[in-house]
Order: sequence, then C-alpha cells, then structure tokens
Amino acid sequence: MLIGGVALSLVGLVLLRIAVAEGRRVGLLSGAFWLTFPEFARYRRKRLWPVLLALAGGILLIWGLVLLFQWLLAYYADRLGHPLT
Repeated sequence: MLIGGVALSLVGLVLLRIAVAEGRRVGLLSGAFWLTFPEFARYRRKRLWPVLLALAGGILLIWGLVLLFQWLLAYYADRLGHPLT
C-alpha cells in the first residue's frame, strides 16, 4: 500500500506538472483564450487536452494520498496496539 500510494502520488504530480506546462504553452491560463473561445470554438476545443491531463493527474494524486494516509493509520495502529476495526 505504501509503494502504491507513493507511486500514484508521483505519477499524479508529474501529470499535473506536464498539464500546467502545456496549458501555459497553448494559452489555457490566459483570459484571451477564454474570451475568444465562442468565436474560435472548433480551434480552441482541440487545445483543451491539458485540462483532461490535469484532471487525471489530480485524481491519481488524491488516490495516492488516500492510500498513503490509510497506510499511515494502519502503521500507527499496529505500533500502538490498537487494530483498526
């Protein structure tokens, strides 16, 4: 559970970093992109893939952190002699 949580968290962080870098490159973080979205929707829609990458990265990061927290709770419950029920 520990290694899986760390791995998922790291993959999530890497995906988020890539998504933010690509989002900056295509202009997702600028107001001009979103103000002109209705006029150039067909072109702008093709540039939205970093949003999906960021969503996947966020989900993996949260999932990994949940696994790490569960491992931490189980570790201390075992060390202190209080099994989780």
